[in-house]
Amino acid sequence: MTSSPLEQVLINALNDIDFDEEQEIKECLKDLDALKEVSPREEKIEELKNESKPVE
Repeated sequence: MTSSPLEQVLINALNDIDFDEEQEIKECLKDLDALKEVSPREEKIEELKNESKPVE
């Protein structure tokens, strides 16, 4: 299976990074993993009540 041009560029870019850049990428990936979609069983739904404002 041949890599797409985008995959080849990304792979080559990763080969040319230094330690600090690699740490920054790891932090970004960690943050992205933390933002993954919540499964329906874990989500909490809050109902918004339509409360009318008092008339003055």
